[in-house]
Amino acid sequence: MSRQPERRIAGEVSARAGNGGGVWPELFVEAVAREVAVAAANGDGALVAGPAVVTIFQVCSTWRNISNSEILWEALARHVWDASQTTRRMHSWREEFIRLHLTASNFRRNRAKYTAIEYEVSSDSSGNGTEAACRCLALSPKYLAGGFLDGAVRIFSLTSTECVRVMNPAHEIRLGPLSRAIAGIVMFDDRVVFASFDGSVFVGSVLSGYVRCAHVGNVVNDGTLVDFTGCERFWVGLYAGVPGHACHIWDAVTEQLVFNAGDITDPEALRGWRLLIEHSERIGRVRINSDGILLTATRLKVAVFDLETYGICFSREEIAVDEQELIVETVETKNNKFLTASDNGTARVRRITDFEDVCSFSFDEAADNSSTSSGSSNNNRKVYGSLNTWQAFICIDGVVNAWDATSGMRLHRLDGQMGE
Repeated sequence: MSRQPERRIAGEVSARAGNGGGVWPELFVEAVAREVAVAAANGDGALVAGPAVVTIFQVCSTWRNISNSEILWEALARHVWDASQTTRRMHSWREEFIRLHLTASNFRRNRAKYTAIEYEVSSDSSGNGTEAACRCLALSPKYLAGGFLDGAVRIFSLTSTECVRVMNPAHEIRLGPLSRAIAGIVMFDDRVVFASFDGSVFVGSVLSGYVRCAHVGNVVNDGTLVDFTGCERFWVGLYAGVPGHACHIWDAVTEQLVFNAGDITDPEALRGWRLLIEHSERIGRVRINSDGILLTATRLKVAVFDLETYGICFSREEIAVDEQELIVETVETKNNKFLTASDNGTARVRRITDFEDVCSFSFDEAADNSSTSSGSSNNNRKVYGSLNTWQAFICIDGVVNAWDATSGMRLHRLDGQMGE
């Protein structure tokens, strides 16, 4: 985690101390408040940090004045909630800390507002219903983006839930009816980067609606692009269909391909080609955490790469033949942890650097309840996963349940059931 706020505080202390070497009381209080909040978060969880720092402000009026320090609130927001300038939504860091605290409290206490998002399918769709299926999602502070099988990226406002932009770039060559389907999306405020099954990568603007092709796909040489992700420095595509070409890495600034290798999807080559002609479950998943570590996964393998070395693998795990296969749609990362779930109804949260277990839990009971209400069986149920800093979520046939991502304790079931 970045230590920039701490350096800034230290620098501010030196500047404000003056040539006399004396330290003003408020600087000492800032340091005490920071250490108290961080210790509380590390020991008893992030939700304890807020009340802990408030007790410092209640000592006297001088100490209470420290509550106006933006430097302090920025340091607390970054350390306790892993906040950053790109994810900040409020005008001040104090307001941002309060927002993150309330959001986490809502997750913990099952206070959530459920809103169904409506959208229209393009007029040239075949009409069989599959083109309306959402294949992937991406979130920014202002927008939610969905990538669909019809080749469109639909952008929704988080404030109004209305569709504010539809990006549907033209493809010169179509190798299969689903070659235009969206494989993955990355959002940076107004900027959107997305890729399709045929391997083409596009860059667009939410405000202007302008979309350009940054990379033209080559299905014959590379296979089908089955998942796509990125960060400010890199874009990553996971391919299946051509042996030895599983992982493609682009420099996000120059948009040049810097790595093309890997075999994690080689056993899925045939399934990769079939994605171009029929809608089926996801073959593989790629995710990048906040430290630039790349996680790749299929139903048979999980591997971790260091993007700083352009794809050198430093950890790898293969699922034994007699073990239950992974459910690819459940693989997610957050900070230094990642979530996986298996067909046997067991989910695991592990450290991304060494694969050590943080916790594990069974979602069979939740699955049984979901199957009873929806009439589905374990063989054809739809299971998805998500992970934030403190909770793990498993969605089974539209029903979302939450678990504590540190202890594995089941917390609650989110209100509101999603449609098919």
